Amino acid sequence: MIDGRQGATLAATLRPRLRLATAWVTGGAAVLFVANLLSYWAIPVVTALLALCWLALWIDGLVRSWQLRATGLPASLPAFLPLIALPFAAFCANHALYWSHVAPSWWRLRSEQGSFDRALAGGPIPKGVADVVRSGPRMVFRTVNGVSGNRAGIVYDPTDRMATARGWNGGPVAADIRNVFGNSTIWCQRLDSHWFHCQFG
Repeated sequence: MIDGRQGATLAATLRPRLRLATAWVTGGAAVLFVANLLSYWAIPVVTALLALCWLALWIDGLVRSWQLRATGLPASLPAFLPLIALPFAAFCANHALYWSHVAPSWWRLRSEQGSFDRALAGGPIPKGVADVVRSGPRMVFRTVNGVSGNRAGIVYDPTDRMATARGWNGGPVAADIRNVFGNSTIWCQRLDSHWFHCQFG
């Protein structure tokens, strides 16, 4: 049982640490988003820095929990806050990395829609596109991730079948679209109407 003074002390201890944990989760996701946009090599650096920040939060929580040990079980809360933040961080990081892949394709299509429409009719390839592959009614404007060797592309699919490729976390992709462009389609995200961002193995 804790008295009012101990409760107030515990609350005053938790508030700033809760704010720091929240900032670590949301700020970490934002930094991962930007790092993945800028350079693949930035991800390990950012991940290491975020891990060090988390470790500092956890050590601080352990120290404060030890100082508040007289209050009983509630004293463990400062040490548990960083642990509770981990699943939220994983969720936010997963979405940040996903959308950091999609954002460049969305922006390119939005800003150069006319170029892509002309390319569909046999015009020149838009800037920043490595090559173009047609498969039936579908066409992919491919970009290359030179680090991993994987390919990404902006796909035009009037059948909208590419929308069913949802293998970001290892989910199954139907056979008829998995190898539609000669590579294994991993996942696709709709950008606009019949346009998609797709990742290939």
